[in-house]
Amino acid sequence: MPRKVGNILLNVEGRYFQVDRHLLASQSIYFRVLFRSKSKRDKHGAILIPGNADRFGLIIDYLTGEYQLTNGQLESIIADGATLYHIPSLVYLSQFKTKYEARDKQRVQEVQRTMQKMDKLNREITNLEEYINHMRREQNY
Repeated sequence: MPRKVGNILLNVEGRYFQVDRHLLASQSIYFRVLFRSKSKRDKHGAILIPGNADRFGLIIDYLTGEYQLTNGQLESIIADGATLYHIPSLVYLSQFKTKYEARDKQRVQEVQRTMQKMDKLNREITNLEEYINHMRREQNY
């Protein structure tokens, strides 16, 4: 029934995850405090954890490096897991993603400005060519 091999059993929305308590504690102050305190347990002795079971599974995948996560999966756990479980590496990933997206947006804007300048220059060149052709016709060149 448990999802992973480890020394602690967690219950998230009725799904069970068996994980290494040291891994979670090393990555999250939330779990460090949780494991040191008296926690609510279900009838199987699993610690009850709030949150979304699917995202929690992705967080475990992220922390163990067992699976490569897609960008969409990372985005979903960054939004939920970084704040809910206080996992610094997810918070850092979230900040990096935000900074990267801002930089990417800035690059797109620079390219758009450059394209507008090129369009303006092309119009000026076209106008100059028309003017030169007009002058040649008038001068019979």
